[in-house]
Amino acid sequence: MELLSVKVKKGRLDKMTDASKTYVVLKVQNLKSTTIDRRGSDPCWEQDFMFEICADGKGFLVELWKKGLLWDSILGVLWIPLATVEYATDEGPGSWWTLHSEVIKNGSEIQGTKTPTSHEILLDVYFALPFDTHKDLDCRAWHREPPLQSTRPSHQDTSDIWSPMESGLSTQESKPRRNTFQGDGGNFAKARWARAIQKSDNSLYGYGPH
Repeated sequence: MELLSVKVKKGRLDKMTDASKTYVVLKVQNLKSTTIDRRGSDPCWEQDFMFEICADGKGFLVELWKKGLLWDSILGVLWIPLATVEYATDEGPGSWWTLHSEVIKNGSEIQGTKTPTSHEILLDVYFALPFDTHKDLDCRAWHREPPLQSTRPSHQDTSDIWSPMESGLSTQESKPRRNTFQGDGGNFAKARWARAIQKSDNSLYGYGPH
């Protein structure tokens, strides 16, 4: 099992009025969490979610929804392969991701998303390091599988190799995150886990505010 941390930070949404309300839904394996709804074209959610998941998972889905009078409508989706998620000891600034309008499936299995929209969201996604990680270890480029190729794969073969553009992360903003330990890395990781648990006992299992 691994501990996946997802912080839904902000949005840059096109053609939203001040009265428009949007929220984000995270679907991680058999877990589902939802942010509160926020108004406007630049919503600020700033919500943390923690998921204890199986290590053999392929990815998770992010959905952006707009609240409606009678029913809600989906504005965009994003598939983030777990193989692209790095390990870290604490929160970072996150990265802006472009949402897409279509989901790529192989049968019932989701493999990615395509057709970019004009909506973006800021997410900070990482696997929390275990307590006993060595304090001198540099965990930059730690991935669960080999790093991504720099070329854009075709939609016919997107299950294993993803470029930053294909997964929704703009090339300009697909920069390495902070992953090097500072000070006593073991204690730093412990403090991060302790803070996450204190936020909400339920959030550890993927249940955020609804």
